[in-house]
Amino acid sequence: MIPENVELLQQLMNNMTDNIFFKNLDSKFILMNESCAQWNGFKNPQEAIGKCDADLFTEDFAKAARADEQHIYRTGEPILCKEEQASWENGQTKWVSTTKIPLRDNTGQIAGCIGIGRDITELKQKEAELEKTSEQLRETNTQLTQAHEQIAEDLRMAARLQNTFLPQSYPSFVSNDGKPCLDFHYYYEPDSEIGGDYCSVHQVDETKAGLLICDAMGHGVRAALITGIIRAVSEELAHQVVSAGAFLSAMNRQLYPLLQSGDAFLFTTACYVIIDTETGLLSGAIAGHPAPFLIQPEAGKTLLLNIDEQDCGPALAIVPEHDYATFELQLQPGDEILMYTDGICEATDETGEEFGSTHLQETLENNSRLPLKKLFPLLIEAARAHTHTHKLGDDICLLGFSLNALCK
Repeated sequence: MIPENVELLQQLMNNMTDNIFFKNLDSKFILMNESCAQWNGFKNPQEAIGKCDADLFTEDFAKAARADEQHIYRTGEPILCKEEQASWENGQTKWVSTTKIPLRDNTGQIAGCIGIGRDITELKQKEAELEKTSEQLRETNTQLTQAHEQIAEDLRMAARLQNTFLPQSYPSFVSNDGKPCLDFHYYYEPDSEIGGDYCSVHQVDETKAGLLICDAMGHGVRAALITGIIRAVSEELAHQVVSAGAFLSAMNRQLYPLLQSGDAFLFTTACYVIIDTETGLLSGAIAGHPAPFLIQPEAGKTLLLNIDEQDCGPALAIVPEHDYATFELQLQPGDEILMYTDGICEATDETGEEFGSTHLQETLENNSRLPLKKLFPLLIEAARAHTHTHKLGDDICLLGFSLNALCK
């Protein structure tokens, strides 16, 4: 036999963990389940009959609850899932989600209210903990963002500073008929904000110019710091040595203790050439660096300088002492010299094929009649066309000069 409706309701109430209660129009309890009685501190539901919220809770909470119920009695509008903090006179507090709906008699008139409350104290505590964690994460993210912005600004400033290391002006050599004997040009493109390639042009004496190009180990900040050291050392030596080999030997002696301090293993490749504008004699030295190209526009030829292996020394700062050899080459008016770092040759396409010195030489030969100012950007575009990307994956530096005439 199916139980009567009252018995069904009683079974439902007794087995519900939510707090269920009924109140009359005076907001006094007329019925509640076991869970509600225990939650409110009664030994059993019968103890609650005739009691009201003012008998249990603080004055403020009791007034707010009664106001809600009076609103229901006047309007018939339910209050659904209201989250509120119940507070007792003994100082105990709990969070509860309360739903209250009108209780109607047999004629449909409002005779009180039915309430269902669910203890959400643990949930609110977890929400508070989550909010605290979220606030800490927001603060951390803000700090990280500020730190990243500061780092980015520092890198931009470092890039501006590093650009001042590069040639800002060139030495001037003029022939008897007033023509410039040499035209210089360079191109520099770091892979990131700052890079490890470096080049410089300085006047050695009244008839000679020295050109230095370097490729420091690694990328980014560490490599950029090395270029700062190279600049300081090379400027100090620019007017103190008489040959290209002696210049790199002196650089090596000064760089070795600076770059090999502690557990660090840092080095830089370098190529240094001196051009005598009076005789056209080019002398140079190499420290683990690619050999320069000789460009002869009138003949439409481009040659990679054939330097004996024994004349090519190790990169700078690898060994404490090394005497770098000096090679010589006689240039004629119209000849050009291109020095470069290996970033352009190591630019790789999707199959892994490098642009290489062969493609570089072909591009130079096909465009050898162009002035260096137009030739250098064309070389970069050729490398990008090979890789199908704008970024070539390494720092790029090109440095060269054109011997227009002899200064006699």
